[in-house]
Amino acid sequence: MDRKITAAKHLTDDQYRVLEAVHAKRTRSMGEAERLMYSANNIVKVKFNKKENCLHVHFDDGNWWHYCPDGTWY
Repeated sequence: MDRKITAAKHLTDDQYRVLEAVHAKRTRSMGEAERLMYSANNIVKVKFNKKENCLHVHFDDGNWWHYCPDGTWY
């Protein structure tokens, strides 16, 4: 799999697919200004949380979100 997000190079292919799918779904729910603030280019850290079975996706403004395999985020 071609890795495009530097902060997520360590993820497995399945984890990376979750990141891509949930991020795309999440950004479609945003307005234009918010999409710019939370583009993939603004992701600075991604950690897999085994206990929660989700990704912790951190952005350059200090905010972070849970991205879940079922396509949800919180």
